Amino acid sequence: MLPRFITAFLKSTGETGVVLMEHEGAQRVVIIDRDALREISNPPRADETRLQEHVGTICEIAASKMRLQPHPSFSRIRVSKDDIEAWKASHDTFH
Repeated sequence: MLPRFITAFLKSTGETGVVLMEHEGAQRVVIIDRDALREISNPPRADETRLQEHVGTICEIAASKMRLQPHPSFSRIRVSKDDIEAWKASHDTFH
């Protein structure tokens, strides 16, 4: 079964975004840091709007991590600036 998006929000501190997903019957918390939010958006901005605009990409990266790297149920998955850069590089080669 593929991971499924539930919801996304920016923490009140504004330092991280949180995406909740479900995979194999367990809810998974995806943390995306401020630098990653800036990297994903153009112009660079780390706010709720950018998080919502790019939640599909964030979910794609998180789903890939869930499938390729075994994590215990209910463990957090981190999406960093490096993850965003790698995703961009892999998609630039195909487009």
